[in-house]
Amino acid sequence: MRWRFPFRPAAASLILLGLLSCPQAVMASKLGWMDDVVRRVVKSTDPELAQTGRLSGRLFDEVGGDSLSVLARRSDTIAHAGRPINEATETALELRFARMLDTSDPELLRTFRALEPAEKRLVLRMGEAAERIALRYPDQADVMIRRLGVDGMTAVRVYGDDVAEVIAREGPEAINVLRRSGRPGWSFYVGTVLQHKRKLAAAGVLSLFLANPDQFVDSAGRITEFAVAKFAEAGIDLAGAVGSGAARGLERSLADRLGLSGLGGPVFRWVVLIGAGIVAVLAVLVIVGLPLRYLTAPFRFVGRSLRATVRSS
Repeated sequence: MRWRFPFRPAAASLILLGLLSCPQAVMASKLGWMDDVVRRVVKSTDPELAQTGRLSGRLFDEVGGDSLSVLARRSDTIAHAGRPINEATETALELRFARMLDTSDPELLRTFRALEPAEKRLVLRMGEAAERIALRYPDQADVMIRRLGVDGMTAVRVYGDDVAEVIAREGPEAINVLRRSGRPGWSFYVGTVLQHKRKLAAAGVLSLFLANPDQFVDSAGRITEFAVAKFAEAGIDLAGAVGSGAARGLERSLADRLGLSGLGGPVFRWVVLIGAGIVAVLAVLVIVGLPLRYLTAPFRFVGRSLRATVRSS
């Protein structure tokens, strides 16, 4: 039996090399573990859905041959377009993970600790987005998650669950709008583009918008002249929307600044917006050298009329 002993290390080495040459097994293990985590979150959020047995299958079937690290980098790209990536400490990530699952299971925590930071962020995004989806769409969370996929779930976590329905219906093109232009482009996409989708597609304008939405809406939400011209080619009039888009952009800018001081009420914002308009007119008068009495003439006329009425009485 001595002849068998020298071959045991060689056999072990061959087995190890075989495992290393098949990274798909490791990838599938990580992806399957993330799938289990998300499924567990949905079950705890929507117990009635868990009882139906529909959560037994895979929730992320679209990943194909992508590894967890590749999906994590893709998710970070989408998340970074919406807000700066939170470089939280390892401890903070672990606390969020334990709180999300409401558990202190050492095996789950051990697996989570073994992930790379980007992979940890991905798992947390998927779980936290799944919780929102389960709350907003009870008894339909599994269907929505499968339609959204990893990219769509990332968008839900970053931008809010109100984007889920459009992404689930329109697919990756909707995610691309969020990635490239954020909320301003998204508002124009949902409120205007999708309403005229067939006309825009027939005129070739839809593909132009999806390729570069920044050409149609700027970062403040103002509709560009380019958008007006292209929509006109499709027989859609946006000329009146340019002014309102500019007003919305200024109003949004003021709202953001006032929100920092806790003065974000809509009435107060519009009062400040009107005041800003008056200041702008005064500034133009000063620049062109026109006397300010031209602007104040109506008020002075009303004042003289009131004084004359008081004297006559």
